[in-house]
Amino acid sequence: MDIQTSQLSDFSPDQLIGLAISIGIGFLIGMERQFSKEAVEHQEQFAGIRTFTMVSMFGFIAASVAQVMGAWIFGLTLGCVFAFVIISYLRLSKTPGNSGATSEFALVITFVLGGMVFIEMILLALIIMVVMLLLLTFKPTLHLFVEKLKRQELLAIILFVVMSALVIPFLPSFNFGPYKLWNLKEIWKMVVLVTGTSLIGYMIAKFMGHRGTLLAGVVGGLVSSTSMSLTFSRKSTESKSADISFYYAMGVISACTIMFPRVLFEVYVVNAELALQLWIPIALISLAGFGSAVLIFKLHKGSPGHNGITLKNPLDLVTAIKFALLYAAVQWLVKYSGEQFGNSGTYIAGAISGITDVDAITLSMAKMSKAGGNSVLAINTILIATLSNTLVKFMIVIGVGSAVLRKTVFWGFLAMFLTGLSYFLIFSIF
Repeated sequence: MDIQTSQLSDFSPDQLIGLAISIGIGFLIGMERQFSKEAVEHQEQFAGIRTFTMVSMFGFIAASVAQVMGAWIFGLTLGCVFAFVIISYLRLSKTPGNSGATSEFALVITFVLGGMVFIEMILLALIIMVVMLLLLTFKPTLHLFVEKLKRQELLAIILFVVMSALVIPFLPSFNFGPYKLWNLKEIWKMVVLVTGTSLIGYMIAKFMGHRGTLLAGVVGGLVSSTSMSLTFSRKSTESKSADISFYYAMGVISACTIMFPRVLFEVYVVNAELALQLWIPIALISLAGFGSAVLIFKLHKGSPGHNGITLKNPLDLVTAIKFALLYAAVQWLVKYSGEQFGNSGTYIAGAISGITDVDAITLSMAKMSKAGGNSVLAINTILIATLSNTLVKFMIVIGVGSAVLRKTVFWGFLAMFLTGLSYFLIFSIF
C-alpha cells in the first residue's frame, strides 16, 4: 500500500506535458462545440468549452490512476461518463431542435483521448482530434455533399472500398504468365490506385460544381483529361462564340496539363525514388501548360463559364477489369519490345500505350524501375507516353473544336510538347 501511495504522489515533467496536451485537446473540441451551439438560436447547450476540457482531463487522470490501481478504474470512470451522456441526452432530446447526439459522442471520445495521451499515444490522439474537428466544423458541407450524392455514386464509393479493402487481401501473390510478369495482387493494387485517383477527382468536381473554366479543366482532368478535351471542343463548336472558345481553350490546356502531376503522383506511390528524378521534367511541362492557360486568361479577360459540363462516374467494375487487362497487356508489351528491340522497343511500346491510356505504362515502368530496371529508360518511356497522349488530345481538338479553339490551344500544346521533347533529348544525350 505504501508503494502505491508513493506512486500516486509522484509525477514527472512528461506527465505534466501530457496533462497540458489533454487540456488542449478538450479545449479545442469544446471551443468548436460551444461556437457551433451558440450559432443556433433557441437550442439548449449540452456541453461547452469548460465541460469538454474537464472531461479530457478526467480521462487523463483516470488513466494515470488506473496504471496503479488497475484497469477497472478507467472502465468505471468511462461508464460514469456514458451514464452522464445518456441522462443528458434523454433530457435534452425532449426539447425541440435537440435530436442529434454528435456532442454526446464527442464528449465520450474526448474522455478516451485524455486517457490515450497518458499512455503516450499522443500522435494518434491528436490525429483523432483533428478528424473530429473536421467532422464537427464541416457539418453543413458534409450534409450538402451527401445531398448531392446520387445512388450510383454511393455504389461507386462502396465498390471502391470492396475493391481495396476486401478484394486485395484474398488475391494470390505469385507471378505467372509470359516472363512471369503478372501478379494478380499487384495488378489489382494498380487498379485501385488509378480508379481511386479518378474517383477523388470526380467527387471534387461534383462538390465544387466546376466553378470557372480553368478550375473545371483542372478538376475534370483528374478524372479524364481526354474526356474534358472532347467536351470542351464540342462546346466550342456549339457556342459559335470566339470569346467563349478562348475560355474553352484554357480549360482544354488545364485538363491536359493536370495529367502530368497526376502521373507524378502515381509514380510516387509505386516508386518514390523514381518520382524524385521525374519531378523536374513534370514540373517544367506543367509550368509550360499552366503558364499557357494563365496567359490565355490574361489576354482574354471576361467571365468564363462552364455551361453544364458533365463528367461520367469513373468507377464501375467493368472499367476496373478493363484497366486490369490493359495494365497486364502493357506489361507484356514493354517486356516483349525490350527483349526484341532493346530500349528503342520500350520507347515504341510507351508511345503506343500512351495513345489510349497513360496510367498503365506509367505504373508498369515505375514497377520495372523499382525491381532494378533502368531508371533513365523508365523516365524517358513515361515522358514519351505522356507526350503521345498529349498529341492524341491535340488531334481531338483539331478534329472537333472550333477554329478559334484550335488556334488558341496550339501554342499551349506546342509549349508542353517542346518542353517535354527537349528534356527527353537532353536527358538521352547526356
